[in-house]
Amino acid sequence: MKYFFLCFLSGLLIISACNNPKNSANNTEATNNATPIKTELSDSFYKRLEGTIAGKKVVLHLQKVDDDVSGTYYYDGAWLNLSTDTLIGKDSIVLTEYSFYESYFSPDFKSPHLALKWNGNGFSGHWESGDKTKKYPIALTEKYPEGSYPFNAGIYKDAIKAFADQPKSPTAEISFEYLESKSNDEYGNWLNSELKKISGLKSQADRPIGFKNIAAAYFKDYKTQVAEEQKNGRDNDFQAWMNYTENSQQSVNYNDNGYIVIDFLADSYTGGAHGNYSSTMFCLDVMNKKQLALNDIIKIDSNTLQSILERNLRKEYNIKAKDALSTVLFDDFIKPNNNFYFNANGIAFMYNPYEVASYAQGQIVVFVPYSDLKTYLVPAFAKRMGIK
Repeated sequence: MKYFFLCFLSGLLIISACNNPKNSANNTEATNNATPIKTELSDSFYKRLEGTIAGKKVVLHLQKVDDDVSGTYYYDGAWLNLSTDTLIGKDSIVLTEYSFYESYFSPDFKSPHLALKWNGNGFSGHWESGDKTKKYPIALTEKYPEGSYPFNAGIYKDAIKAFADQPKSPTAEISFEYLESKSNDEYGNWLNSELKKISGLKSQADRPIGFKNIAAAYFKDYKTQVAEEQKNGRDNDFQAWMNYTENSQQSVNYNDNGYIVIDFLADSYTGGAHGNYSSTMFCLDVMNKKQLALNDIIKIDSNTLQSILERNLRKEYNIKAKDALSTVLFDDFIKPNNNFYFNANGIAFMYNPYEVASYAQGQIVVFVPYSDLKTYLVPAFAKRMGIK
């Protein structure tokens, strides 16, 4: 679901299978007695993957629910987002790569693709540019080192008709794509409690029951709106815009050093020219069982941080020194907000549509490398992250 409304390209790339020979005859008996490696992808999963793309090290987070695949990774100075292009059989997928910045600067930019084949332990395949002039190998292995956490991914969805007796009645649809920690220790239990709260549930709630109750309230409100439109004497013209949707998704943006960063994406349509969407970032310190505030990461006054933000905004969005920030934003300044996230390279600030710029410009993301913040980093955070 994530970024599906931002990706318009489709294509078909086919990956040839790779067979790994056994190391020696001495391993034959052990291999025959071992549990066979499953080379088919399950319908739903979350995978933390380490490896290389074009020879550069990456950590890629990939999530699949039903036929929808999404993910993120950081590469060569940019946070990149992935969404489903094509599913090929049970073991191969093609993903479209989306960048905030490429989309902003080049509306006609042809997105690259990642063609991946699952081998039971990871993915092999290749990255190819949108114009097909560049092609690089990909090698990824599923890994969960100490300080990272495995998850299950799932979805709850439901729908109702506005008019039960009409086959082509408008509908209201709701869905919750969620993550669930696989660990049952105190940290896994705390993490599951936080993940439930992010979705609007009570920490002790059973997910299906909790989601069902939220859906029931949503459908009740929908039915009330339909009844009001009929009461106001409107004909059936209102039905054209009564196909409402309400969706949310939890996805992993960072998963290392005892920290989990969750992107909670919500999108909805309730009539009108277009729907709306927003991302809320949750930075969780699992080791200390707390949600991080910005001052847990950096100790800095707001004026200094604003200056650093504006400098990086100019660099990322190619705003020249002589030009006002309002060439991109509503105003000639950008203030830090609490919707931040981080990885091994720096901190990013997320601004949702209408927050600092128009809907057409999408989300504005300003990345600040740790090199710009070294004197302001909280020592305990810098130590855990290995920042020197």
